[in-house]
Amino acid sequence: MSKLGCVCGHLIVDQTDNIIYKAHFVRDQDKEAIDTQTEDIEAFIEAIRKGERDNWLNNYFGSDIYKTLPNSSVVNDIICRYNVKFESEMFVCEKCGRIKIQKGNENKFVSFQPEDNQWSDIFKGLTKQ
Repeated sequence: MSKLGCVCGHLIVDQTDNIIYKAHFVRDQDKEAIDTQTEDIEAFIEAIRKGERDNWLNNYFGSDIYKTLPNSSVVNDIICRYNVKFESEMFVCEKCGRIKIQKGNENKFVSFQPEDNQWSDIFKGLTKQ
């Protein structure tokens, strides 16, 4: 998604990182599934210990490109694989405060309007305070 229209007429733009009006979320029903990424990471570590790193990478990712990557990049891609599968996005309209929540993995968003005016920094990162 790069642009999302709000019913108030404002255009929500998503073309950079660290956006104060954007958040990612994992549905509660998917929390256990996303937590199993640690099992895949553990299996990768075990393959390294056994000297089967390249074979494991080919079986897991289906590509030889990972053989040249450092282990940290492989672990990051394992985590990203789960994020892509289970995370969705939310946006808050900077003009009216409506929350736009992604429906599943579709490129569809559902809107909710806040009851008060305390929405301006609702998605502000905890590391940015």
